[in-house]
Amino acid sequence: MPVVPTEEAEQIVVVQYLELKGHKFTAIPNSTYTKSWNQKRKNTATGLRAGFPDMVAIIDGNFIAIEMKRTKGGVVSKEQKEWIEALQEAGVEARICRGANEAIKFIRTLEDK
Repeated sequence: MPVVPTEEAEQIVVVQYLELKGHKFTAIPNSTYTKSWNQKRKNTATGLRAGFPDMVAIIDGNFIAIEMKRTKGGVVSKEQKEWIEALQEAGVEARICRGANEAIKFIRTLEDK
């Protein structure tokens, strides 16, 4: 049975593509793991909210948001769905992408405009 790459590995490929193309982007460290309740409190107090997409970028003048998932087995949370829908309603090109290939295909559709 083939090994399914992790979400992290898939996102690294997307980062490499964005860097190669010279796009402006950043990742959102929503899932930064910490056992520190003090750090969790600070994160919440300073505005970190569950479900915000993993990456944002500007592609040829379009602000986009990507929630990365593995090609198989990645679960989309209620909060992630809500964020994607809210961003789309606000006019942001926001997508849930299963794997680097799907994310890069999404990015390319905006590069071609």
